[in-house]
Amino acid sequence: MKPAEARRLATEHDVLALDAAIEKLMEERDAEIRVEGEDHGEKLTHCLLAKRIRERVDAGEELKDAFRAVVGEVRGTLSKT
Repeated sequence: MKPAEARRLATEHDVLALDAAIEKLMEERDAEIRVEGEDHGEKLTHCLLAKRIRERVDAGEELKDAFRAVVGEVRGTLSKT
């Protein structure tokens, strides 16, 4: 997971574009938008994170705050495993 890629995607694309990319990547096909990553799984992770960030931004949160909150949630979850 590269948080910077999720941030870039959340900045450059809306929820609809991210949803479309998620659908394609879940089917192990290439997304219509450019998504960096080593494989479809990593690209899917980036898009899922970007969607969560974008939804918070669309709800009125600042990008940096939304990014920190989402990445913090993910890191918290990963540290518990």
